Amino acid sequence: MKVLVAYATAHGSTAEVAERISSALQKHGINATAANVQNLASVEGYDAFILGTAVHAGTWLPDMTAFIKRTAPGMGLKPIYLWVNCIRILEQFGYDHVVEYYMVPEVLDGLNVREKIAFAGKLRLDEVDWNERWTLAARYDGATWPSNFDGDFRDWDKIGEWAGKIAGELTGEAPKSQ
Repeated sequence: MKVLVAYATAHGSTAEVAERISSALQKHGINATAANVQNLASVEGYDAFILGTAVHAGTWLPDMTAFIKRTAPGMGLKPIYLWVNCIRILEQFGYDHVVEYYMVPEVLDGLNVREKIAFAGKLRLDEVDWNERWTLAARYDGATWPSNFDGDFRDWDKIGEWAGKIAGELTGEAPKSQ
């Protein structure tokens, strides 16, 4: 079983999640490769795909959208799992909002998407430019100070469990905890 963990990242957080997912799959005997979509010309030879992108300004990074549109014929009906990294899931009702509004169904139409999930990401306010801060503020729900979202909120246990679940589905084995 050969699996591509393809990601689009802006500041590196999503790349780190992809590497963790790839590593977890390898522990289950799956030949998994994590790669930035900017560096992928083809999806030939893979049996399944795990796709992940950061969310900026309420949508996926353009690199992920372009990658899926370009490679969709090569993915065919092979299993696809999708995750997004979005700090908004930390807000009250944020997870539901992200899953409902940030999954870009028109891009996924016709693909064999088995599961979609959202993870909290990592946000370092001192590393983002003012335009990005402005878009964060514009989408802010007002329930918590935006500075409370400055940090690393990735739940590595949850990410590992999700990867284990996927490994179980792809190999037919019961999921193992990471």
